[in-house]
Amino acid sequence: MSTYDFTHSADRSGDRSEKWSKANLLAMCGNADALPFWVADMDISVFEGIKAGLYREADIGVIGYRDNSGLASLFTDFMKEKHDTVLDEDHVTFAQGMLHAISLAMNIFTKPGDRILLPYPSYHPFIEMIEANGRVIVPLPLKRTSDGFVFDPADFKKADEDCQAILFCSPHNPTGIVFSQKELGCVLETAKERGQLVLCDEIHSDMAYPGYKHIPMVKANEAIGARCISFCAASKSFNIAGEHCAFALFSDKAMKEEYTSVQKRLYLSSPGYSAAVMAEAAYKDGLDYNKALCEALAAKSAKVGSFIKERCPELRYCAPHASFIAFIDCSAIRAAVEADKAANPGLYSHNDYLMASFFGARGGICMNDGSMFGSAYSDYVRFNFGCGDELLEKGLEGLEKALKTIR
Repeated sequence: MSTYDFTHSADRSGDRSEKWSKANLLAMCGNADALPFWVADMDISVFEGIKAGLYREADIGVIGYRDNSGLASLFTDFMKEKHDTVLDEDHVTFAQGMLHAISLAMNIFTKPGDRILLPYPSYHPFIEMIEANGRVIVPLPLKRTSDGFVFDPADFKKADEDCQAILFCSPHNPTGIVFSQKELGCVLETAKERGQLVLCDEIHSDMAYPGYKHIPMVKANEAIGARCISFCAASKSFNIAGEHCAFALFSDKAMKEEYTSVQKRLYLSSPGYSAAVMAEAAYKDGLDYNKALCEALAAKSAKVGSFIKERCPELRYCAPHASFIAFIDCSAIRAAVEADKAANPGLYSHNDYLMASFFGARGGICMNDGSMFGSAYSDYVRFNFGCGDELLEKGLEGLEKALKTIR
């Protein structure tokens, strides 16, 4: 039995949490008092070793320059234990946060006007990043199934024909897909054949459920040799999303050296003090916590799926295979929600998020509107179930409460 408590939620309502901010809740779902199930951090307490590390450093009384020379080795040791993946430290470097790291790589290794393949639905900062950097998005809609989404190699190869790079996310956000070696191999082999660069966000990589195995892109690439950079962090898997400490893994040393030379010019080569302390504690002593967390999240996901099937049959749960976020298909209620909006326009006047506004107004819960992940997904919401049991129950009751108003 796990010695870790994943049943209780921390009280974040009075802190500076982005997720719990009343102004943010109002902007997202039109209800400042809604319970938050949107931003992708968890409301459960972090690994005790992380808190102990922060307390220890605070007790010293000085937050000065810190020697972080051993951090990369702790990360590579963790990768070996968690993912059975042996990394060459000459191909690994620190990066100041996941999105920063990917954007920097995009700027170094692609040029304005380059076409970048992006699977959809997509984590919305990827969409913003590609466009803001003057690159062109080539969408790859993942294939919808009766219970979620799947990667289709034929669709991938067709969409990918004239791209210079691929921006991948493994496991995938927001669908929760854990990709197989065959699927990753298709991406890498195609990229090698066409001379493309693969950029892969693996921030959810340490959170695959029992029965599913995440394969690091660097491991999948061992026998293929595509040009690839993957990015890992402790942010999600140890619930320290507010820290910015990531690692970039390069398929060859030359790319790493080019990347680190730019980091040095920009003075971006070392983590902040507390970020390093948290990552160090996570990678050094957090493996058992992480394993228990994966088991707990699998159980929470199953609970959400069962509740929706039994009490919210109008909805379709796209069951994830990793992490704490899931897509919910609301297409069957769209006509009823649109009728509700026509009858009560004031409840929906704050933004264009139809489904998020409906559940905010009628259920008292806030979720990401599916349109944030691509205009074709406005019939979806993204539900964050990374919280304690009592809060999760309230979130599920909110789903049902909203549906009762249109039945």
